[in-house]
Amino acid sequence: MFDNLNTDIGSRIRSLRTEKKLTRERLAEKAEISTQFLADLESGYKGMSAATLYKLSKALCVSSDYLLFGNKNNECDITDILNSIPDNKKESAKHLLTVFADAVNS
Repeated sequence: MFDNLNTDIGSRIRSLRTEKKLTRERLAEKAEISTQFLADLESGYKGMSAATLYKLSKALCVSSDYLLFGNKNNECDITDILNSIPDNKKESAKHLLTVFADAVNS
């Protein structure tokens, strides 16, 4: 039973990582785990602690419920958009968001 659970969770992690165009190295860095451990999770060879589940759900911007059971909650759409902006353009994006927020709030 747990082997199937680990495989299902690993598949969801891998799918989200590729959907968000993250390398294994980048996701591991964001979740503060090793690249090898992430590879083992994605392939279903290992399970994870609650702390790792929390870190991965935050790094992937999904609920832990989605990682565990597949119930998706799109609460981080804005974060996904911001994460897709290249580093050299983040200041411009920040300025535009500030102007937009000021306009919406006035």
